[in-house]
Amino acid sequence: MTAIYPDFYDRFACKAGDCRHSCCRGWEIDVDGESAAYYRALPGTLGDDLRAALVETEDGCHFRLTDDERCPFLRPDGLCRLIRELGEEALCDICALHPRFYAEVGDAELCGLGLSCEKVCELLLSSSAPLRFVAEDGESMDFAALLCCLGLKAGVTPLRFVPVPSEARYAEILRRLAATEPIDKAWPEQIRALEACLSDLVENAAEYAAVCDRARYDRIYQYILFRQLERAGEDGLSALAAYAGLSTEFVFMQDALLGADPEHLRRWSEQIEYSTENVDRLLEN
Repeated sequence: MTAIYPDFYDRFACKAGDCRHSCCRGWEIDVDGESAAYYRALPGTLGDDLRAALVETEDGCHFRLTDDERCPFLRPDGLCRLIRELGEEALCDICALHPRFYAEVGDAELCGLGLSCEKVCELLLSSSAPLRFVAEDGESMDFAALLCCLGLKAGVTPLRFVPVPSEARYAEILRRLAATEPIDKAWPEQIRALEACLSDLVENAAEYAAVCDRARYDRIYQYILFRQLERAGEDGLSALAAYAGLSTEFVFMQDALLGADPEHLRRWSEQIEYSTENVDRLLEN
């Protein structure tokens, strides 16, 4: 099986204490069986704290979060106590893996980085060059070549993002996003705020489309689509492209209204991409 990576994959490094949106906050942290056994057998104060933090359920183990939904081992300086005291090899699987993801498509394994991580968004948007993908043998390819390599026939599927600023289009996008399961109270408030200024949103987007760096949104569109290619056999490439187009348009409209900011992409990913149910809802409508 051939591994294929986006061109910025090897440049990823966790921002640790400099991250404004730590993945150690607000997410339930599952603990795999091997790590749980290691934590239970660990001596000393850290071992006692680990055992106290482990919650056993019929579905497995996870860490009990603090009252403000932080991992109990996230230090005030934003660093991980387990890494500081035991090294990275002490991390449970999910912490060691995040934000990486792997997906099998035919004979290839697509290896990527999730956009809920602010560092990943910064890497993706740090270049205006066309997004490229690299196979483990060193072969470099653009998005069209990647689809060909995977045996996916693009046909009429758009390979680049084309903004469509209109009140009907934007109202429909916001309606569909409002119907997703919110990750927090701020998400529906964000959607309502955009709905309240729909006319300004469309006007700004039309002006922005004439002057913006289109390559920025091609990269976003192609990467969102890349993230879901394992579903091409089930949902069809055209449906996935429509999902990627809607999602990119949502980021685009916010950039047009508020100024280009990687946070718009990260926030979308946190709400949509990390919820299979929300991805399904956008694909079904």
